[in-house]
Amino acid sequence: MAGSRKKREFSSDFWCINCGNKGIPVMRERGRKREAGHRKALYCITCRTTVNHIETRNEEEARQFREDFDAGLYKEEAKQSIAYASMKEDRQ
Repeated sequence: MAGSRKKREFSSDFWCINCGNKGIPVMRERGRKREAGHRKALYCITCRTTVNHIETRNEEEARQFREDFDAGLYKEEAKQSIAYASMKEDRQ
């Protein structure tokens, strides 16, 4: 039975929009796919802060993320994401 569950899951990679490094992958069930470029606030092990990460499911999406990151597309969003996460932590 464990083998059949593996077929229903796949791994999504998450890329930090602040530093551009690959974060911790997340296993998702096939029926719970997210759209390309989905954002998720995760703790970045490189930046050591909570920041939005972009989900990629294949090499083409990862390559597109790198191109966009290198072009500076996410700089302002990263600042806003970090500010929002720190504000949220301060309220708790």
